Amino acid sequence: MLLAVVLIGSLACSAGESGQGSGTSSTMTSGMGGGGSSPGGRPSGEVEGLVGEDIELGEAVVTVRALQPTFQPADPVQRLSPETPVAPADNESFYQAFVRILNRGVPPLRVDPQDFTLLLGGRVHALEPTRSGPAARSLLKNASLDLLLTFKGEAGQQPVLLYSPEWFEGTLRVSLPVDTTTTTR
Repeated sequence: MLLAVVLIGSLACSAGESGQGSGTSSTMTSGMGGGGSSPGGRPSGEVEGLVGEDIELGEAVVTVRALQPTFQPADPVQRLSPETPVAPADNESFYQAFVRILNRGVPPLRVDPQDFTLLLGGRVHALEPTRSGPAARSLLKNASLDLLLTFKGEAGQQPVLLYSPEWFEGTLRVSLPVDTTTTTR
């Protein structure tokens, strides 16, 4: 009996090793749709994706529709802060991301815009609350929320959106696709 358990276990391990190199844009531990599970039972892993992709993150699907610098950012209907928005300083720019989060799981999912940050040139920038919204919400199964996220940082940098919600042990990193434009002479 013990020999059968050991034999089955070794076959399962060798089958798992042969599935490497799938070519996906996510780097994570295996299990629950968008990562494994932490010891506390929460989904976990480090996940990477591109703008325009549907990215599985535990029971959620995160889609970053746009991530770009802008001189005059759009304002959300419901802002996180009622304070007057501040203009950027010299050599600063606004960066905006349009994000949709869908809950495919049964338990409600808490979505908080403050869980997003922006990586620019090696520095992490917090959300600009006067130009971002709506406020945090709990999503029931199959409900989604569209977020407008604005950040202020050094102009001319390549932005990477970071998302670390409390219900996921890890970080989602979303970057712009590599430009594949070719020129002819």
